[in-house]
Amino acid sequence: KQWYQRRVRAVTVEKTIGRLPISHVVPLIVAITERIEKKPGRGGELSIWLRQLFISHRSYLISSPDVASQLQPLYKLIEMQLNNYPKLTKLQGKLELLLQEKKSDEEITAPLSPVSLQEEEDDEEDIIESDESDAMSD
Repeated sequence: KQWYQRRVRAVTVEKTIGRLPISHVVPLIVAITERIEKKPGRGGELSIWLRQLFISHRSYLISSPDVASQLQPLYKLIEMQLNNYPKLTKLQGKLELLLQEKKSDEEITAPLSPVSLQEEEDDEEDIIESDESDAMSD
């Protein structure tokens, strides 16, 4: 169901951007950039719109000389995100390591259940019995 909703949303975005007049392309990019700056958590959702804008109107964006200066805030936003990515990846790795250590510690210090204790006792009895039978056969 989620895949279908994402696909419907992507088709809706594609059709909407396709009908967008050229004069609204740059202002929409600027508005989306401002929203991402204010609420970075919406970046993933809004990046769908940016992507489609660049796909549908690439020839206009490439051929228009004043577009580059108008898109400076977007360039800065992307660069900032790219600079933060290695730091976030490193932090994620450290967190995963800590969680693994915690999980290992919990497994080591976890009390044995009655079933586990019984299994251990049975295993010990089997070892003792096999040692005794080996000693008798010698």
